[in-house]
Amino acid sequence: MKIRAAVSPVMNKLKARAAFFAVAIVVTLGMLNARNINAQDASQVNIPFAFAANQKSFPAGHYRVIRESDNHLTVLSMESGVVSEFLVRTTRTLQPSGKNSLVFLRDERGYHLMTVRFGHGGTQTDLTVQPKTERDIAKTITGTSTEVGMN
Repeated sequence: MKIRAAVSPVMNKLKARAAFFAVAIVVTLGMLNARNINAQDASQVNIPFAFAANQKSFPAGHYRVIRESDNHLTVLSMESGVVSEFLVRTTRTLQPSGKNSLVFLRDERGYHLMTVRFGHGGTQTDLTVQPKTERDIAKTITGTSTEVGMN
């Protein structure tokens, strides 16, 4: 009996430590899973032409496009490291689309980034980049749209 009484506090400490580490592992795995979900909303793209987005000019090149949240989009130039952030309007559809892409409107002034599409299985998220006045102008212009796929 005396031996068991001496071992019991040690076993209790070991059980408490094991429970603590199990909880820590579950929390860490949950955070990694959340990070992977956000990583699906980041893509790289090589744009072969200069373009404008939200009244900013961008040269042709390699870009990383990151959806930070439903209202926030970041475009990072892989060559120069210049970061541009945009407030966007998000819409979701149940249209099945597995590809991510950028949609540009081409008119006499050049290419304008209008929409960023992130496809996830059975849903598609469209982020409208241009401010409302630019969107209204784009609807009336008889330009052509160009879609560039992202990796």
